[in-house]
Amino acid sequence: MTRTLLNKFNQYAFKISSNTVILSLREGYIALIPFFIVASLITLINQWLNISMKGVEHQFLEDFNVLVWGIFPVLTLMSFSYYLSKNLKVHSIASPILVFTCFTATTGYITISDGDLAINHRMGALYSLLMPVVCCYFLSYLERLRVFRLVGVSSISLFLRKHLNLILPYLIVTSVVLLLFPYIDLAAEAIVEVLKALNPHWNVFEKLSMQLIISHLLWFIGVHGDNTYQLLVSSELTGYYVLPDLISYNFFTGFVILGGTGCLWGLIVAAMFLKNGQHEKRIAAISSPLALFNISEVMIYALPIVFNPYILLPFLLCPLVNASIAYFAFYSGFVSVEYADEIPWFTPIFVNGWLLTESVKGIVLQVGLVLINALIYFPFLKANRDNNLSGKALDVLMKRYTAGRLIEEGAEGSFSETQRKEQINAHSLKEVTEALNQGALTLFYQPKINPYNKQVVGFEALLRLTNKDKTVSGPWFLETLEQHNLLHIIDNYVIDQLEIDLEQFAKHGLKPKISFNISPQNLLTGGYRRIIKAFAKFPGQVEVELLESSYIEDFNKTVTIVDALKKNKIDCAMDDFGTGYSCLSVLSKLNIETIKLDRSLLPEQLNSKSISLYTNLSEMISKLGFKLVAEGVETTDEEKVVKQSHIECVQGFLYFKAMPIEEAIYLYMTKGDSVHTDNTAKDKGEPVEE
Repeated sequence: MTRTLLNKFNQYAFKISSNTVILSLREGYIALIPFFIVASLITLINQWLNISMKGVEHQFLEDFNVLVWGIFPVLTLMSFSYYLSKNLKVHSIASPILVFTCFTATTGYITISDGDLAINHRMGALYSLLMPVVCCYFLSYLERLRVFRLVGVSSISLFLRKHLNLILPYLIVTSVVLLLFPYIDLAAEAIVEVLKALNPHWNVFEKLSMQLIISHLLWFIGVHGDNTYQLLVSSELTGYYVLPDLISYNFFTGFVILGGTGCLWGLIVAAMFLKNGQHEKRIAAISSPLALFNISEVMIYALPIVFNPYILLPFLLCPLVNASIAYFAFYSGFVSVEYADEIPWFTPIFVNGWLLTESVKGIVLQVGLVLINALIYFPFLKANRDNNLSGKALDVLMKRYTAGRLIEEGAEGSFSETQRKEQINAHSLKEVTEALNQGALTLFYQPKINPYNKQVVGFEALLRLTNKDKTVSGPWFLETLEQHNLLHIIDNYVIDQLEIDLEQFAKHGLKPKISFNISPQNLLTGGYRRIIKAFAKFPGQVEVELLESSYIEDFNKTVTIVDALKKNKIDCAMDDFGTGYSCLSVLSKLNIETIKLDRSLLPEQLNSKSISLYTNLSEMISKLGFKLVAEGVETTDEEKVVKQSHIECVQGFLYFKAMPIEEAIYLYMTKGDSVHTDNTAKDKGEPVEE
């Protein structure tokens, strides 16, 4: 029963996490993290100056602080609108402009008095989330209707046509919003009046619970909960005495919201003890310096806590637990209040506890509350790590949604049509991430054999994954990583590991020639520089196998890269020749040394025509001066065809499967081609490390 409920919860949690609006909102807030940090620091400095340096002129900083937080709703609006419009395949510049226009025209955020513009930053706080959803979805719907297109197929540019066709949808959205939102505003005002009319004679627990739950629920949906709560309810529900000598402000800042909204220090401690929670630990480490001054925005938006169903319960529970325990600690006399004035909200934890109580007991109470919060957060944080998309997987999912297959390159992907496929890819990426975290990448080496004397003439480095149970599997995850543009991470590992392994061969006095693959995209976008840096010190030992897509995508650039590698004594081979669009004309233009004949060219059942094609193709390539490698030789009949074609280098299961570095070293020491073995030490009579 419990397992069934957990599975159901995970399914719904994933749907929430991968929802278009939620992903867009997260991206929008993450993009604003630098603003949150800078704005918080400005506020912090300004508050300290107000307290400790009265008389020192810093009005400019005061004004700047007011302005920075005054434009916060607009920044939220624009950032959220931008990412939501990209997700919905709506113009990502025109759409935010439309949202901003409707927002300022309807919410009272910008007012006009005697011809002057003024900003009321508290007005429209909730609309900064609602307005983008209404405008972007409505505009997206209208854009798809042909009846509203002013220009069809014509001689004008596609860019101009696209923007001309926005005129009628723009007009309709603006008109509907201007007509609709006054009624929505009236309804919102009525709700606010009801909230403000709530019984101001509630007892302390009712006031505490109302304030904590509503403000944290608002934070959970991305709204500044404390400010919005004060805007929504009467002053009797925000400023009151918890005990005769303890005002609610000091009670909250000193013994409830420890580290900021959601009792952040408990979450930070829990994250530090979370095994394999690299993402959570990094965010906690980044958040800690700001949490020292009770600034919690980084953790809220980067973990994220916003719209994260796994964190909602402890996010609401911890403040309530702290309030209950702290209240009874003061009520019972365990600690007492010694300071009646307000202590600034940014006063660090333990300092504020000491100032309020002038006793070690106040600090002990805070330590106990943080540990209790950590215990509450820990199982939920663990569930979030195990089941939710976080860290890089979440980043990639968001980027894949926002720009489709052309990530942030200016072309907007067809999100709505590929949403289901993207969610499947996201699951695959999570599985890949888990497999790589639990297992270990390694390089195996498949020997290349001279079929006539059976000597080992080199190796091909192949990627393998050693699983948690010590079994070894092939790189089944490469396709998923390629879909998410993450192959460069694997390429970098292969290059680094091969460099280390070549040094291991060298320690045994061996210099085998080793080939390896690199993703075409990485090669063409600068990966060849990393190859040169790693292997220029192994002249003639390394061969880069070029996939067909490398030279098809950008032939001229491939020629330049091959020449650069050649200059640094790094050879190149054409991999899988005979598949796809490989053609002989390419061979005359690429400065490569080796051609690898794909296994698909090997004759089946000794078909005479296939044998003739294979032998003649081999002869022609050899006459052009290329070395040949026959791939995938698995039977003696196939070996006969290879020998008949006068190919002197083969690889395949007939001889050896890929093996770990230790076995490859031993094999090359016993069956290696003497041409590739460093006999210098032996010739000089020096000891060779075995």
